Amino acid sequence: MFKAVKRLSSALFKLPIRSSSYYMEKMYESWKVDPSSVHSSWNSFFSTMGSEGFSPEVDIAQEGRDTLKIAILHRSFQTSGYILADVDPLRLHSSLDEHAVAIRIPGSLNLNNYKFSSEDMEREFNIGIQLLKGFCDFSRPRGGKWKLSDLITRLKSVYCGKIGYEYIHIPYREEKNFIKDRIELETPYISPPSHKLNLLKTLARSHLLENFFLKKFTTHKRFGLEGLESSIIAIESIIEQASSYGIDTFIIGMPHRGRLNVLANICQSSITEMFGMFMGTNTRILEEGDVKYHLGHKTQRIIKGNTVTIDLLANPSHLEAVDPVTVGKTHAMQFYQNSPNRTMAILIHGDAALAGQGVVYETIQMEDLYEYSTGGVIHIVGNNNIGFTTTPREARSSLFPTSIASSIQAPIFHVNADCPEEVDFVSRLATDYRNEFRKSVFIDIVGYRRYGHNELDEPLFTNPKMYQLIEKHEPVFNLYQKKLISEGIITEESCQNLIRQILNEFDTSFSTAKQFNQELKNTSLTASEWSPITLPQSDPYFTGVEVDQIKQLGIKINTLPSDINPHPGITKIYKNRLSMIESGVGIDWACAESLAWGSLLSEGTHVRISGEDVQRGTFSQRHSVIKDQKIDSKSYTPLNQISSNQAKFSAVNSHLSEYGVLGFEYGYSLTNPNALILWEAQFGDFANGAQIMIDQFITSGEAKWGQESGIVLLLPHGYDGQGAEHSSGRVERILQLSADEPYDYPIEQLKDRKQIYYNNIQVVIPTNPANYFHMLRRQIRREFRKPMIVFSPKRLLRLRDAQSNIEEFAADRVSRVYDDPSKDLVNDKSIRKVILCSGQIYYDLVDERNRRGIKDIAICRIEQIAPFPFDKINGLGKRYGKSQFQWVQEEPLNMGPWSYVMPRINTSLKGMGFDKVSLVSRVPHAAAATGYASWHMKQHAEILDKAMS
Repeated sequence: MFKAVKRLSSALFKLPIRSSSYYMEKMYESWKVDPSSVHSSWNSFFSTMGSEGFSPEVDIAQEGRDTLKIAILHRSFQTSGYILADVDPLRLHSSLDEHAVAIRIPGSLNLNNYKFSSEDMEREFNIGIQLLKGFCDFSRPRGGKWKLSDLITRLKSVYCGKIGYEYIHIPYREEKNFIKDRIELETPYISPPSHKLNLLKTLARSHLLENFFLKKFTTHKRFGLEGLESSIIAIESIIEQASSYGIDTFIIGMPHRGRLNVLANICQSSITEMFGMFMGTNTRILEEGDVKYHLGHKTQRIIKGNTVTIDLLANPSHLEAVDPVTVGKTHAMQFYQNSPNRTMAILIHGDAALAGQGVVYETIQMEDLYEYSTGGVIHIVGNNNIGFTTTPREARSSLFPTSIASSIQAPIFHVNADCPEEVDFVSRLATDYRNEFRKSVFIDIVGYRRYGHNELDEPLFTNPKMYQLIEKHEPVFNLYQKKLISEGIITEESCQNLIRQILNEFDTSFSTAKQFNQELKNTSLTASEWSPITLPQSDPYFTGVEVDQIKQLGIKINTLPSDINPHPGITKIYKNRLSMIESGVGIDWACAESLAWGSLLSEGTHVRISGEDVQRGTFSQRHSVIKDQKIDSKSYTPLNQISSNQAKFSAVNSHLSEYGVLGFEYGYSLTNPNALILWEAQFGDFANGAQIMIDQFITSGEAKWGQESGIVLLLPHGYDGQGAEHSSGRVERILQLSADEPYDYPIEQLKDRKQIYYNNIQVVIPTNPANYFHMLRRQIRREFRKPMIVFSPKRLLRLRDAQSNIEEFAADRVSRVYDDPSKDLVNDKSIRKVILCSGQIYYDLVDERNRRGIKDIAICRIEQIAPFPFDKINGLGKRYGKSQFQWVQEEPLNMGPWSYVMPRINTSLKGMGFDKVSLVSRVPHAAAATGYASWHMKQHAEILDKAMS
């Protein structure tokens, strides 16, 4: 329509009146003979003419201008009418200017600017356009013809009522037409009485539960939903509508506000258990646990005859951090169901967090990315017009918090939270849109927050005028029951009976919760239900693969087919790998990695790695996906060509995101324990951009929520003079999050080989490819899952001394510690110093020792830093008598493993007559490393010299 308006404008206003009249008469004559002889955009104008055509009395140019003005008016309401929509129950813009983001109303929405006369208002205009729907639809009975006054009334009713539609920014006509058809042609939210009664019942449970909490637990935080109770209607309507399309699994991510209400009324969690958790009579069997309003729950319900699973994920206090986790778990469910049409994500946001948290943008940018898309997320914004104490003017620069949605061309439906029927309608419309186009959509439910940020907070301190308005404002349940009573749909007595029935149910649950004390199972309110782990037939800690199998696998995955045209450099790499396998010596890091993955794939374990540039590898070492040099769209993935019954391998280049993508992969890892899910940072220090995911989910999720994950983080680490961000993976940050005890020797845990089981994470720094191979396989072989952080190498990727022989891949298990393998050392009891280290500095220390001809210093590597190998270090103490033990690291004193390993080494050697372990490192630094190569080499030489002294 916009293009038609531009053409009409050009025809009418670039010519003088007489010229334009003559021009239009000729066009009209042609159109009468054959309508197809002129452009279809003229139909909207010529079809308004009667059989007499152009009469001398008709001002042709004026007719054109009027038609053009009406087209502009119509378009303006579609484009900007939401700005004037009555979607704020408190009407803060008119009541409290100081709280409002300034509204700039386009002049095209001001009717006075069009100068329509009273006669114009009674004229009929044809605004029909062949390609458009809604008011312009030729195929409808009205045929696109409207009396101007009727059209303006309908435009105001549709676009400036209790719903504001923001969708014209979508560039695709069929999507806009879909919405226009649903909103422009009829009053869309007229519901039958039975449906209105169902809405009232849903609203009653939502409202009364919050009131009950308020009365019974006045001193507890609960982050209630008062002011946004109709959000429960939105969620319920989405699930009901989507289930009719075959969706049977809903993954929900949300912040703490309203979570208890969602748990009770959407997930149908036991209210008795919930009350018991407030009272302290019910506790979860978790060592640490989490607060009530962070908990998740998984349940099944029957909705309209369909069985659906609803999985509300647990979340931390970092608002929006759960977003990528939700999307990742949804994508994983779709993968394992082998269907994109059975699982859907629902994300619930706060208005301030949606506008302020960057992870929202990182998450929605996965909307249409290969191996990340979920076929559309329904976003619900619980817009209470305030953050903690932050008003919209302080929280964002846009009028609404949903402006971010336009970056992915998603429609936005703003709706007044005091209007349950409208909330229900837009929720179903959003679900229909998502089903039709497999795209995301935003529902902005504009309400308020009746109490402070939490129920113990006093909002009048900071927002007095807003809360004076809220105090006078009736709850939506009261407003809606009055409406239905006035419509004769329900009587006041029936309303009171409904209220009594619900409150009696709550009272019964409350009384029951007081009378008993029990511990809830870990899964009672946890975020996921961990499916059974497939255990190997043999020793679960045995990770080796027979040499013959390794050779067969290695030849298979390193032999390229003749119909692919790789880059010559890649051809050489794969020939070298083939030579490594055939000779059985010199197997490098990338080859060992592919052997670990290939062996797991052959055993039926799905393997997925994602991150920035992981297909090639940051250091051009992996090349897991080979691009054809002649056919741009063609590629070859060797690890997907092992056998017909293997599991799938996915290597996915992510968008330039750490926080969002790591959250996605963590969510993916929650879905199936029998899969190896890896995320690789481009450089190790880049994980600091995802530190919230590491802190709040990966390292603590099991302790807080009983939520196991076997995710693997690959963080390249090693000081090579490349500057602060390209040297350190920040080992110290990760080790600080390890929960193992530094001062007690874990005798029983070590005896039962369960030390890792009792810790929250594993931190490893492997120094040879074979040990890395075993570490990857160990993730799947064990009967439990723990996150593993691998400080992976850069320089060692191609270092000859760091390569492995094929027999090492058939070894029993992971080597947590390597004793000194040198045969040139003097008698064990004559060793004057034992150097303990980890990572690539081991090879530098060995070279320096050999260069100096030293034979009384043993150099041992700790490959698994956490949980700490107390038994292995204790064994070194017994072997080397009363030698001096020294920790050597290339990191500065205030970084690296030192602060973690120091007390644990001393505990391991306690009572054996050793002095406290000493240290050689760089001096304390503010930045992780110097950016000057010469200074780096000087520091490195000093470390080696001190270590050998």
